[in-house]
Amino acid sequence: MSKIDARRGWILEQLKDKGSIQVGEVVKQFSVSEATVRRDLEVLENEKKCIRTLGGAVLEIMKMETPFFKKLEINAEEKKQVAEKALGLIRDHDIIGLTGGTTNYFIAKRLDQFEGLTIVTNAINIAYELIGKPGLRLIVTGGTINTQSYELSGPLADGTLNRLSIQKTFVGVDGISLSRGITTFNEMEAETNRVMMQKSLQNYIVADHTKFNNSSLFVINDFGSVNGMITDDGVSPEIVRRYREAGISFI
Repeated sequence: MSKIDARRGWILEQLKDKGSIQVGEVVKQFSVSEATVRRDLEVLENEKKCIRTLGGAVLEIMKMETPFFKKLEINAEEKKQVAEKALGLIRDHDIIGLTGGTTNYFIAKRLDQFEGLTIVTNAINIAYELIGKPGLRLIVTGGTINTQSYELSGPLADGTLNRLSIQKTFVGVDGISLSRGITTFNEMEAETNRVMMQKSLQNYIVADHTKFNNSSLFVINDFGSVNGMITDDGVSPEIVRRYREAGISFI
């Protein structure tokens, strides 16, 4: 591998982990000129891998949100595997929180196997899936809808959640990184998901392996309030090792 490829590879790894990078960071790491770094960023931007900013770059995917029904087709089997693991943590008569996201949608489709559940959600597609299922009590927040994710968020949603107490919340995310925590594309959704986590006794992140070492624009939370990560078998042993060394449990 050439020095140029190594440098650009390092830049991409930093972008995936932190979501952004400054020119000065690369200059310090590799002892190259600012002009050299800017040429690197220009090449990476042309390859649709980042978006240049005034002092550096941000990860290209940080600003793009995929519509829900397109997400359903991406890594569907892995998401179903994650959902199956999450279902193993649920017991009859639990009070469950479900944020939006395709993995939580797969969880919702299987909740009719339990008795006496109370489900709290801010996602109207999940609510629609659960309407009419016998033995389930459904609580839906108000709020402003994101037509890409079908999530309700904002002050109305937060106000509802602040009046509740949840036992176990399953949190869907767009990105996970050791440096930034769990992230999503939408600012109001990040805040509403954070409120749901605050009102829950236990919080579990549900994410397929592609979400690790990636970062979206808005931080939902750090790992201090996370009781466990639920992912599929495709996650690398190296990622599991690094996260466990940081005190993060995997289910």
